[in-house]
Amino acid sequence: MNITITSHGTRGDVQPYLALAVGLQQAGHQVTLATSYNYTDWIQAYGVQAHPTQFSMQEFMKKPEVQAILKGRNFVKQLRVFREMMSQGPKAMDEVWVAIQNADFVIQSPASSGALEAAQTLGLPVALAYPVPFAPTRAYPSIFLGRARFSLGAGYNRLTHALMHRMLWGSMSGPMTNTLRKNLNLPAVHSFAQQAVYMRQKGIPSLYGFSEHVLPKPADWDDYQHITGYWFLEPLADWQPDPALLQFLENGPPPVYLGFGSINLGDSESKTRLILDALKLTGQRGVVLTGWGGLTRLTSPPHIFFVDDVPHNWLFPRMAAVMHHGGAGTTGAGLRAGVPNILTPIGADQFFWAERTVKLGVGPQAPFLKNLTAEKLAQAIHTAVHDPAMRARGAALGEKIRAEDGVARAIEIIERYATHFRRNQHVQ
Repeated sequence: MNITITSHGTRGDVQPYLALAVGLQQAGHQVTLATSYNYTDWIQAYGVQAHPTQFSMQEFMKKPEVQAILKGRNFVKQLRVFREMMSQGPKAMDEVWVAIQNADFVIQSPASSGALEAAQTLGLPVALAYPVPFAPTRAYPSIFLGRARFSLGAGYNRLTHALMHRMLWGSMSGPMTNTLRKNLNLPAVHSFAQQAVYMRQKGIPSLYGFSEHVLPKPADWDDYQHITGYWFLEPLADWQPDPALLQFLENGPPPVYLGFGSINLGDSESKTRLILDALKLTGQRGVVLTGWGGLTRLTSPPHIFFVDDVPHNWLFPRMAAVMHHGGAGTTGAGLRAGVPNILTPIGADQFFWAERTVKLGVGPQAPFLKNLTAEKLAQAIHTAVHDPAMRARGAALGEKIRAEDGVARAIEIIERYATHFRRNQHVQ
């Protein structure tokens, strides 16, 4: 099959879909990944065809005015930032729609549109693919509550999903989706709930790229919701670590990893000094990731090593513990490594994964990034490194995750649905 995957966002947002694309190509399919232009070289290095769009989340998030708003506490202004970001969606979807024309199957991430429209307009089989839980449930509150997460029971939990879905549809996803639908002469869609009804009628699968050992499938999810396991992207075959990093790792006990991935909210120097002070308080060695600029290189003692970009799947198992912002992909890589995870969330679903990590007993409670101090981080690092029960639970969970093959499971569902779809088309 010719498969088009649509995804926008940060590098961490796109990475699981590249992993899925690589697996699909290894299974004999031809895959095009439609996403921002600044990922083209990276995608093509894996032998996957890229269909670049002009909108770049990376460039948008680097704007000083955007950073200032996201650092603040004004939720209304933050919502406006996301609306501005999503306003670029219709133009990006016009570009993505070109790639969809050549597809036999379309896979859509939550930060994109086009799959359901392809099903209706072009008569194609489609699937929606998520790195986070999205379908409403009574099992837990919406992941989009952020720092306001708490539960008052099953009914309340379900209500939070309805309210957050309504807000996200009205302010972000709905306008982008309906602009595309208007251009295709399709009737407007008024909610995620209406989309869900259509998907159930057509048997369209939703794929979730995380592990049931981390978050079990809720009892009230229907049979079209599939938790497959994580979609991990392995390093390129010719990738080699920096010899200086190898030497650093060999010349002492396992260090602690600290980084915020592609998050950049300014104040990189002060955040870096906070991290260095915490490591000094604990006496731990550290590997510090600069990422997009969330942290920065500073003059530091020999027990600190700065890196710009190292594959998590290679680095994390060599760490004593990992501290990060709690993005879905980074959390998956950290748990897979089998070491304690320290999550200091900044926004969105990161608070959910931080809460989940603590409940699983594989990471200590840590403050949100806004409330982080060197002393509090040092306390969390000490617990992660020295709590034998936590370390044992982390190792056991990592073993279970490594035994899964989320990409293979997702491919099995995609191929089965494609076959079912073709049979129904033939009968009709």
